[in-house]
Amino acid sequence: MASLHFVSSLIAALRREERLDRLGVERLQQRRLAQLLRSAMSSPFQAERLRQLDWSAPSLERVPSVATWEMMRSFPDTLCGERIELSEVQQVAAQKTGGMLVRGRYLVSQTSGTTGEPAFFLNDARSWDVQRAVVFARTFRDRLAWRHVRRFLRRRYRMAFVVSGLQSCISTQTCLDGSRQARLFSDIRLFAAEQSVSDIVRQLNDFQPDYVHGYANLLELLAYRAEDGELRIHPEFMSSGSEAFSQTGRAAVLRAFPGTVLTSQYGATECTVLGNECRAGNMHVNSDYVVLEAVDESGCPVPAGVRSHHTLLTSLINRFQPMIRFRLTDSITYWPEACSCGSPLPVITLEGRSDNIIWLERGPGDFVVYHPLAFQCQMYQVSGIRQWQVDQQERNRLLIRYVPAPGADAVQVGQQIQRQWSGYLSEERLQDIVQIVTQAVSEIPRSSTSQKARQILTAVGPPAGRGGRPGGGVR
Repeated sequence: MASLHFVSSLIAALRREERLDRLGVERLQQRRLAQLLRSAMSSPFQAERLRQLDWSAPSLERVPSVATWEMMRSFPDTLCGERIELSEVQQVAAQKTGGMLVRGRYLVSQTSGTTGEPAFFLNDARSWDVQRAVVFARTFRDRLAWRHVRRFLRRRYRMAFVVSGLQSCISTQTCLDGSRQARLFSDIRLFAAEQSVSDIVRQLNDFQPDYVHGYANLLELLAYRAEDGELRIHPEFMSSGSEAFSQTGRAAVLRAFPGTVLTSQYGATECTVLGNECRAGNMHVNSDYVVLEAVDESGCPVPAGVRSHHTLLTSLINRFQPMIRFRLTDSITYWPEACSCGSPLPVITLEGRSDNIIWLERGPGDFVVYHPLAFQCQMYQVSGIRQWQVDQQERNRLLIRYVPAPGADAVQVGQQIQRQWSGYLSEERLQDIVQIVTQAVSEIPRSSTSQKARQILTAVGPPAGRGGRPGGGVR
């Protein structure tokens, strides 16, 4: 049964776009920001950061930005009302089964560690319910007309989430919680993205979903399989999350599923409700629930129409572990024009890419394509790593750079990596074809255009002449 917080937030998120103008949204944002800043004073970590505020007219500009590592280093002090050590959170996140609840009350979600070590964040029941409600409302806002709702009444709506099978991932948690709470109206199933694309295709063909949600890169791969005639589904609605579509990827999905409505969500582990795409195809910031600041390399605001170097997030939802001017490596561009859809929420462009899909060649013309999650899952199994990067320097040669954790033996970590990948490549029938080279380094090089240390790099790209289209025998 959905909670009161979920239901009330869902209704509010749906109605607010219709009832408020841009000024009304900005006033609501400022009220919520003032409430957040005052409640955050019960966190020792945040109280120190907020000490320069003028409380008669609090402004974020006087608050220093904060990085992931700073919050992880001071983890217990970042919480309001309870002291929890990071080690306790990590222990819960390491569980293979069971709910990701710390002390039975706080949901723990884990990042993949693209900016350093994996990070962990907590939500209490209220903040988690509000986030799920807003994501649902803003994603399905154009699908909740009576002609769509009738489908829920005729039979359970089949929803497929093609996301990570790791229960500490926030997309997975959204799927599992939805499955438990909406079982009367919908059949929500998880299709673990770590599987081979062939296995996912087979399972989706059996399920025949009405709605498919997944990572943009993975939806692109599924589109290619649909064009090959192997994926035979006809969803009426699809959405992507966690990463932006590239132009190539979006075109592939729309081409493969011509009758499907396609939309995108913009979220992060730190806050899932950053933005949603509208029916006009524009990404709107959910500024009634977050503050997103587009800033340059030195942290100064950039004007509308100028792409930011990175983004500062302030979540107006999470009062238990406040996120105030938290540095996201995402690059966004604000646009001053009002959207034709009529929403008062501001419009942004979010940088997207599909260049971290890896293509390996099992034989002449037999190309095997992998989503980044498949490689991430191999590295999750290796202990003693602070940070890593897979670099495809030649078609069948992968260089794995890694930063050993403090106290870890770099040679032993490298041997672990080789053993893990040897087993994986054997399962994929690539053990005598793909070469794995490991390299211990002091740090992972950053992208020249952002702060993000990219985990998956390729200098090879798709098969020649394919233009991003998989060749025959794609897995």
